[in-house]
Order: sequence, then structure tokens, then C-alpha cells
Amino acid sequence: MFKQGVGWLLASALTCGSLLAGADETANIVGTLDGEEHAWFVLRQGDDSNATFMEVGDQRQVEVTGFIDPLEWDAQEALVLSFVLEGDELVAAKVMQLIGHTAMPPLYTSEGGSVDVTLNHGEQQGRELHLKGEIQGVLALQRDANTPPNTSEGIDIHVHFELVAQRMEF
Repeated sequence: MFKQGVGWLLASALTCGSLLAGADETANIVGTLDGEEHAWFVLRQGDDSNATFMEVGDQRQVEVTGFIDPLEWDAQEALVLSFVLEGDELVAAKVMQLIGHTAMPPLYTSEGGSVDVTLNHGEQQGRELHLKGEIQGVLALQRDANTPPNTSEGIDIHVHFELVAQRMEF
């Protein structure tokens, strides 16, 4: 099988993303998962986006789902990122790689794993929060809801993200 470099994946993600109606070409997650190269797409249709944030007191809670298909909102093999920011500082992060079509186990998770999340850039402009960073480490396998995650059955993750989250307004 012919493998392309991460640079090719990033270029592909940007090209595919810019072809989508309403897509934001900075909305992407690219890197390796269990040694294989992947690209996940942050999809957007009008005001509906799967990269959102909510302001709660002095915190911003960010929820992002990156899909492997640039056209389908299918959760299978999606990468889910949750961040909590205080000001421009990242104070909490959770990463999940879904195996099935839901966010229920079995799945891979940073809880019980050893994952470092670095936020290199965070800037809010009106309703949009621009984030850029890196995730690296080992996601632990959680087989079911009653069993704690297990790193011995984990997978390596090393991805870069650059995305725009929209403020949720009620």
C-alpha cells in the first residue's frame, strides 16, 4: 500500500475542506493513530458545526468531533476532543477515538491513558474561537462502561489540529 506523508494529508484536508459548502479550510486534525496516517474533518453546514464552545463563567468549554469522511457526519472512527480554557490557558483536555457509531465503549480514551495536549494558539474573534495545537501519547482502550481503560491495549496518537469552534448561543 502506498503511504503519503502528513504534509500530503494536510494538503488533502485543506483541499477537500475548501470544496465543501460552508467548510472552513483551517478546520482539520491530521496525524498518526496507531502508526497509521489519518485526517479528520470538522464539518460545518450553515450555523451548525461539530466544533463548538460555550462560555461558563470565566471558562470556555470546547467540544470538537473530527470525522474521517469530509462529507458524512458518521461517528465511526471519529476523533472527539474536549477542552476547557481559562483565559487563553488550557486547564483540562479529554481525547476519545470512537470505534463504533456512538460515544459508548468500546473506544479509546485519554482517561487512564498518557496523553499530552498542547495548545499553541487560542484566539477568540466574536463568535469564533481559533485553536491550534498538538496531541501526543497513548490512548487507553475502554472495552465497556464497567471496566476501567487499559493502556496495555492502548494505541499511540500524534496529531496536530487547527480549527475554528463556533460559540453556542441559546
